[in-house]
Amino acid sequence: MGGCPARFMPKSEGSKPAAAEPLPYVSPDSLRGRDQVLYRFLRGEDRDDVQGRTLDKILLWRDDQLEAVHDYVQWIFPTDEASMFNSQAPLLSPQLQAVCHQDEKIKENFDRILMRFLSFLGLQMETIEGKQIKISKAEHFETRRRDCWSAVFGMNHNWLRISRVLHCLGMVGKKEEQRALMEFLETMPKDIPEVRSSIPHWRGRAQAS
Repeated sequence: MGGCPARFMPKSEGSKPAAAEPLPYVSPDSLRGRDQVLYRFLRGEDRDDVQGRTLDKILLWRDDQLEAVHDYVQWIFPTDEASMFNSQAPLLSPQLQAVCHQDEKIKENFDRILMRFLSFLGLQMETIEGKQIKISKAEHFETRRRDCWSAVFGMNHNWLRISRVLHCLGMVGKKEEQRALMEFLETMPKDIPEVRSSIPHWRGRAQAS
């Protein structure tokens, strides 16, 4: 976890990221197979094709359910990389990635997904002066410390989930939320030194788009 894959190595200090070009328009009607299944799931229109769960059902789960179940996070935060823990999870193809950038319902649902998962982590998200997004500890943070932030043998599986969240946010166009989450994570080693080894990897994922 402490290592950072070469494709996600942080940029050198002082370098400026290239401006992202807008993705081409993709009609949802052109999506096929697993792309169509994931598209309908993210819109809240259908169940996943593994456990028959809807997005709304997952977002209503208690924190202990979100902690105990390990095959849902790949559906609510999809990326273009295969999961080691859920081989049946769909991938975010370039076509579906473009649709996620343009579909208002999916964008609204990703706001709901992120807010729920941040609450699970003991965090909150707010907009400062109607513009800048900020993520910080919520009042119930201490009740989530053991499950989400304490290390067992130097690791916590929720830190890997956070990597997926950062990656997904960039891919679906939630760059401000991605930035705000990474800014918060940069402060965590002062409170929880164990997470320091994850920071380089998180930084790399925070550059995903």
